[in-house]
Amino acid sequence: MLSSVALASLCPGLGATGGPLRPEITVNVIAVRLMFLISGFNLPTSELRASVANVRANALIQSFVFGVAGFVVAFAVKPALIAHFAFDPRLANGLVVLACLPTTIGSGVALTNAAGGSVGVALFHAVFSNLAGIALSPALIFAYLGAELGAAPGSAPVSTRAAIAKLGSQVLVPVVIGMAVRASARFGPALASAPAKARLKLASDGVILAIVYNTFCNTFASGFGVPASEITALFFVLSSLLCAYKAAIFLVARYVARLSPEDVVAATFMGSQKTLAFGLPLVKALFDGNPDLAWLCLPTLVYHPMQIALGSALVPKLRAFAAKGGDAEKGGASPGAREGREPKDIFVFSRCRREQGFIQTQQQW
Repeated sequence: MLSSVALASLCPGLGATGGPLRPEITVNVIAVRLMFLISGFNLPTSELRASVANVRANALIQSFVFGVAGFVVAFAVKPALIAHFAFDPRLANGLVVLACLPTTIGSGVALTNAAGGSVGVALFHAVFSNLAGIALSPALIFAYLGAELGAAPGSAPVSTRAAIAKLGSQVLVPVVIGMAVRASARFGPALASAPAKARLKLASDGVILAIVYNTFCNTFASGFGVPASEITALFFVLSSLLCAYKAAIFLVARYVARLSPEDVVAATFMGSQKTLAFGLPLVKALFDGNPDLAWLCLPTLVYHPMQIALGSALVPKLRAFAAKGGDAEKGGASPGAREGREPKDIFVFSRCRREQGFIQTQQQW
């Protein structure tokens, strides 16, 4: 991604809209739809039925993905950053956009599996969250930022009807086609194979790089760039938000919802992850032509490697937590259970000790 930004800065006219590469067709029309088609290929819908009955875990994770994160950032974090820290309002809007995105499809499930968490719960939310995000993410973004984005200098007014039509053609239709192909008996097994997943991952990464390149080509072509000081401030803000997300959902899942340790691990990852593969094309589809598009995308681009790095660092701790069954169960166990003996075994053992003592007393007498 950094290489794409660097290339865009060297020759922005090449990849800017209207340039020789014709990104208004190759990226906006073809690549974005290809990205959502690949997303449909990667959604194993059979997992929806497997974990749908886990109501407490499902409600908690989705409340963080689409509820708590966006509400707190829009009404608490964003005003505080602008008022007290002179944070750029355009980057603050990008934080709100990031908070409204669904969870990840691949990395969250992989981290949950590595940490010994509930893979079924993680897969359910990878599928459900990205399907729901087709409608919920744009609705939340427009609810929080619609007036501001429509009033941005040089941007066209935000039309709800036009946004819905664009979402239908660029997002919903490709995802549904991809899911239908994945569910078919003819193509489903092939798409689920490791070689096919590797090729789809490669194609997905290529599309993301193309979107990043076009976005920053347009930014640099207009004679405007994001200062290094703003990127540094963004890094510290996102670091704090990421740690706060993970800590909050872990504590709520553990001590309020009282989920099983495996579900707590899944909630910690899936409730705090935000998708780049789905989110970046979605923002591109919604706000293409907006002069602040790079600012809106930048928090998502920075957050993505950070969440993978922190998640990987937490894997050993969360694996140990899941393996031990949680501190609460361990602390509440009886002394005999902690030593590996059942209460019945303790009773028999104590009785034998008493009988042995009585026999020894008789012998001494």
